[in-house]
Amino acid sequence: EHSAKYREMVESPLEPLILRMAIPSIISLLITSVYNLADTYFVGRLGTSATGAVGIVYPLMTLNLALGLMFGKGTGTLMGRQLGRRELEKAEQTAAQGLVSVLCLLSVLMVLGLTFIRPLVELLGATDSMRDYTIVYARYILISMPFKAAATSLSCILRFQGYAKRSMYGLASGAVLNIVLDPLLMFGLGMGFAGAGAATMIGEIVTFFVLLWQCTRGDCISIRLNRFRFSWQTLGEIFAGGFSSLLKNGLSSVASVLLNRAARPYGDAVIAAFIIVNRLVHMCQQIYFGLGEGYQTVCSYNYGAKQYHRVRQGFWYCIKVGGALLVMIAIAFLFPEELIGLFRKDDPEVIFYGSRILRASMATLSLLPVCATGFVMLQGIGRNRDAAIVGSGRQGLFLLPLILILPRCLGVNGLIGVQPCSDILSTLLGVWILRPNLRRLKTLEENTEAIR
Repeated sequence: EHSAKYREMVESPLEPLILRMAIPSIISLLITSVYNLADTYFVGRLGTSATGAVGIVYPLMTLNLALGLMFGKGTGTLMGRQLGRRELEKAEQTAAQGLVSVLCLLSVLMVLGLTFIRPLVELLGATDSMRDYTIVYARYILISMPFKAAATSLSCILRFQGYAKRSMYGLASGAVLNIVLDPLLMFGLGMGFAGAGAATMIGEIVTFFVLLWQCTRGDCISIRLNRFRFSWQTLGEIFAGGFSSLLKNGLSSVASVLLNRAARPYGDAVIAAFIIVNRLVHMCQQIYFGLGEGYQTVCSYNYGAKQYHRVRQGFWYCIKVGGALLVMIAIAFLFPEELIGLFRKDDPEVIFYGSRILRASMATLSLLPVCATGFVMLQGIGRNRDAAIVGSGRQGLFLLPLILILPRCLGVNGLIGVQPCSDILSTLLGVWILRPNLRRLKTLEENTEAIR
């Protein structure tokens, strides 16, 4: 079975292979985005402060995702290269190390968060009118953190073996359950805002156990905890490979906190508008991120197998397809008032600001493939420092200073312009970093061909 999977990853036609790996990821990411939107929709029926409270907790969820991706991408890319070299026993040890590590770390963080929950929500930027809502929601999110991060890691472990469909089944099961439970718990059982948090928590726990079951099936690399042996070297390699994901998503979490705090002087309506737009834009981005995840699986496997030409060809394929796709999506969002109105139709201030923010975000959406594809390629081939720089540009290196500078100079208009400006600057940085790396791959390809 492993030999058949190896041949599929390094010998089958490249573009159909990337799509086979990507489509399940796109579906699972879109379902997850839909459940986030459903959460926002149902919570929006409780008022603007409730909608804002979900957004205040969002940085905590992003940080949890960042830690899950650090272990997941670090474990997955290392496993992918090991499988490309046919080192099956090492890949098993790597998978077990990644899962145990993420569960231990997030369990500690969960306890700390629950212990200091009130100062935590104030740090996140909750206004007085949002504080009680935020504490209720944050408590459920904190309890679910170990399960969410471990599920993220298991999803990566499955994808980097080429089992994207199994990852999709696990992620989709929890997301669909969340969508069903939201109205049932909030309105059917009368739990109100607490029902939204409980639905999210139950969905994350179910996702974890479904993915754990998928990892035990048949020809998958076994995660055998009874054979687990802790290794500082393996942990270091996992951390090195996943640090760029931690930095990228961790900075995104910090940026969300700063954005919430920068929006606070303009009132709950502006905060709620940013929350709604971020969810909508995130859903659009997930389509491309799914394509990137499909490519990254192929990239790390083929880099380990020294099929460097397939790494390069896959990169350019994703740039072309992703750019065209995102341009079409941006055109579809030219009339945003109706979209924002779906979430807060009785609040004209939210619709006004949300429409302006959405138009600004869509203007630079088509630039996303440069940094997003570059990031997954650099991470997949083990160029961890360059991956960290490219990955942190859009949500960190440029976004954080812009949040601090533009609103002070231009008020709410500066706040709206922060993300588009960051997109342009990070794309220029991405081109500068990627050029020498693509030349290096070309040289490796030529040297390998000469030896053969």
